[in-house]
Amino acid sequence: MTVRPAIVQTAWARVLVCALGDAGVAHAVISPGSRSTPLAAALAAQDEIAVHVVVDERAAGFFALGLARATRAPVAVVCTSGTAPAHYYPAVIEAAMAELPLVVVSADRPPELHDGGASQTIDQTRLFGAHVRAFVDLGPPDGSDLALRALRRRVAQTVLAATAPRRGPVHLNVPLRKPLEPAAAETEAEAALLARAEAIATRAPVVPAPRAAAAADDAIAALAATLARARRPMIVVGPGDLGGAAPAVSRLARRLGAVVVAEVTSGVRGALDDDVVTLDAHDLVLAVPEARARLAPDVIVRLGAEPVAASWSATATAWADVPRWVVAAHPWPDAESTAAGLVIGDVGTTLDHVAATVPPRGAAAPPAVTGALDHDAWLAAVRTADATAWAVIDELLARAAPGDGALDEGAAVRAVVEALGDATLALGNSLPVRVVDQVWRPRRPARVLAQRGAAGIDGLVAGAAGAAAAGRPVVLVLGDVSFAHDVGALALLRAPRATPVLVVVIDNGGGRIFEALPVAGAVAAARFEQLWLTPPALDVVAVARAFGVPARVVRSADELRAHVAAAPRLGTAVLHVPVAPSSARAVRAEAIARISAALGGARTGGAPEPTLVPERAPPRAGTPEPGATS
Repeated sequence: MTVRPAIVQTAWARVLVCALGDAGVAHAVISPGSRSTPLAAALAAQDEIAVHVVVDERAAGFFALGLARATRAPVAVVCTSGTAPAHYYPAVIEAAMAELPLVVVSADRPPELHDGGASQTIDQTRLFGAHVRAFVDLGPPDGSDLALRALRRRVAQTVLAATAPRRGPVHLNVPLRKPLEPAAAETEAEAALLARAEAIATRAPVVPAPRAAAAADDAIAALAATLARARRPMIVVGPGDLGGAAPAVSRLARRLGAVVVAEVTSGVRGALDDDVVTLDAHDLVLAVPEARARLAPDVIVRLGAEPVAASWSATATAWADVPRWVVAAHPWPDAESTAAGLVIGDVGTTLDHVAATVPPRGAAAPPAVTGALDHDAWLAAVRTADATAWAVIDELLARAAPGDGALDEGAAVRAVVEALGDATLALGNSLPVRVVDQVWRPRRPARVLAQRGAAGIDGLVAGAAGAAAAGRPVVLVLGDVSFAHDVGALALLRAPRATPVLVVVIDNGGGRIFEALPVAGAVAAARFEQLWLTPPALDVVAVARAFGVPARVVRSADELRAHVAAAPRLGTAVLHVPVAPSSARAVRAEAIARISAALGGARTGGAPEPTLVPERAPPRAGTPEPGATS
């Protein structure tokens, strides 16, 4: 007896959705469309996967990335055919670079409609190129038992590819035929097909658990041998989801007597044991040439990505002769191709293996190096420099606001983080992600999310909304240009929301990071403002309220602290915080000058670094990273 195609497609969609859930997908973000109707209907008919509806596919992609960042689990995004999946492209790129498990499920027209001018029909084969870890075209629905079993297996395989061996985005393309609406059985044959499909969909899953890569024994031994000879070892932790490795970082630092330099976006700062020596004010201290020379390590172990700190380019150049080993979960995190060695494996496990292999400090003291500080003197110098820098920045940020009533940007950022509580902090790129390192010394582990994969300003509001969907309040700090870039995502913040999102717009009148780059002095002021500074001049409060989101202007640090502290109780809102336009740059320059004088840089002739520099080493004239605007 004939089974209608609609029944086959209904069974197919049911198996596909169950397979997603069995493979670890707990959230699906759907954008409305016609061709994806079978997928949306199958998701709506089950309770295992939470469903979120986001109209704009671009915002949906970043919403899903926020969820993936917050949950560390694969998140599906589902859309119709044609240009719809193309709007996921920026999110797919960020997912690839940041190693986030995004599962793109795109509906497609069936093969017979391709290459014939059919509406909303494009070639979606390998749409995202090499940016996805896997691409699978599932082909049109088929009701045979083998096809349904294979569908379940192929979906599981694809989701697994998003989580191991290297996490990242994957793409499932799903051709679907009309009629698209779910159908109920009208005959015994149709009922039998739906029953067989249900049995296949709900049987116990066979999904291998992803395993963390294990570092090779010889690589661990080589790094341990290098560290055994070190007198001034330093562990540098750049951006990355490395908070879970903090205990291992503490253990290795204690074993070696190492100094730890950890950026806020690493998740490690604030999570280390109290007896670990840290240089949290590294961005300001290492901007002073004399301090760079005095505090230079003799071995660097870098975890995570290259540091974002403005002074890191000059520091990396000054320390070019210092052997630098990179420990990472995947190859090949060595953009400058200068690493002395790479140790690839789960970071926490690898550090513990190194700590177990290297002898404790003092077991075989390496010989002294003429003219260099011995270990104890070096640690003392690090502590002094760090304390000096924090005393300087504390004094500068405590000053009264400038005469025009605008806050310093650093004072505004500090007010936010001081009142953060248990909320997750999400940071915009360009200045916020750098300023926070200069003003914040968390005293306990903090959850910090930053979009440093491709380092763009795309989808920051949508990403914060997605992160909050994981169940923890989010405070997003971003610049005025970044806010303007993602205004449409304010629709995701409208009530009702189970978890609040507080958006803090630091308005410094445009992309002020460009003022620190060579282009600022190379073109006329009017042209610089037109092409690089690009001040949005938005009425932030009016824009937010137009989307139904409560908003207000905040002009003092005390008021800002109060609003941030109350955010979990008061709910979602947007705060417009005007700041003195170039205050981040001015305060930084003054801080570096004072630190230089306090540490003896002025007496030794060392000139402080006056401005931000591009983040990559070695420094060179050029343009900022793509999307680097405030």
